Parts: sequence; structure tokens; C-alpha cells
Amino acid sequence: MSAATGVPDLAQWHHHHAPAEAEEPPGFGDQASAMHQKLYDIEEISSLYREFVLTVITELVGEDVRYQHVPNWRIQLPGRHGVGSYHRDRSGGHNPCEITFWVPLTDVTSENCLWVESSEGAEDFRPHPMRYGQMLAFDSANLMHGNVRNASDRTRVSFDFRVIPASVFHDGLVTPHHTGVDGPIQWHASRPAQRTGGART
Repeated sequence: MSAATGVPDLAQWHHHHAPAEAEEPPGFGDQASAMHQKLYDIEEISSLYREFVLTVITELVGEDVRYQHVPNWRIQLPGRHGVGSYHRDRSGGHNPCEITFWVPLTDVTSENCLWVESSEGAEDFRPHPMRYGQMLAFDSANLMHGNVRNASDRTRVSFDFRVIPASVFHDGLVTPHHTGVDGPIQWHASRPAQRTGGART
């Protein structure tokens, strides 16, 4: 990542790739900035991502999955929300059967981590501070989640993606990507032997 982005320490991203806009866009912020595009353009990540899903994620889920073809990259700079609006993904057209995995690439604290309610409708948001190398699995389709303004002096760089267990996957629902990637989410099979057929949900 360091060589590809030109940032030796991702937590200091803001010193290398400052945003062009003076003010942060409201709500979901700018998920298609030049900073984000730099991450989406790293081709080596695609093969690592596929291998990660095939080995780690399928073992955790307990079966093969359909997975989001491109993960969502998040960059939360100091003093900014990044993705500030608390929301449930199903409100944006996501499948309630999705399992979301959130992977910070920097150590995160309560100042710049993900906040999630404990059960649907509870709105008792609590932070999920994590160390680099840890991962959070949660029900983003049905649980409200978001983050607070980053009060630290460190950028949080993370990615998240959604999978659907193969046993409950079905065609039909078109899910927007909500990032700088054009078009809806394409659901790829974790193993080539699975039927793909260009299915999207």
C-alpha cells in the first residue's frame, strides 16, 4: 500500500493527499474524490481481495459466498466525518441477507472508528476501536451505523465489503454501489465453479 499510494504511514494520509474542497460535503461526504480514486486504481488489490474472500471470509461464513466485486474505500481525515450520516444499508436498496466486513488499515480509536447500534432500533451507538489487522463483521443492512467527526490527528483508512451466503443468494435486487464506482454492485462467486451468469442483487 505504501508504494502504491506514496504514503508511508496511512494514518498520515492527510499530509500527502489533502482534499481539494474547502468544506466537507454533508451526509455521506465525498466518496469519489481523487484520494479515493487512487485506492480504487491499485490493480494488485483486486487479486488480494479475491484470495481474502476465498480463504478467510468463506471459512468465517461457513460456506461459499457471493461477494461485492469492488470493496468500498473509506478515508476519514482529521476534523471530518467521512461518512457521517447514520443509516441502514437496506434503506439504500441493499439485501437484508448481506454480511458486512469492515477492515481498518490503520489503528482506530473512538474518535475515528465505526459506530454501530446494538440491535435494530436501539440507537445506542457504540464505537468499535480496533488495531490494524483486526476486522469487524456486522449487519449493516439492518443496524444503524456511521461515525462521529474525527477528533484525532490521524486519518482512518479502511475498506468494507458485503457478502451473501451462496445458500440464500438470489437474483433480482439491483444494489447501488454508493461510492466512486459506476453502476450497481456485481456479485461475484467466491469459487469459479459457482453459477455466476452476471447475477446482480
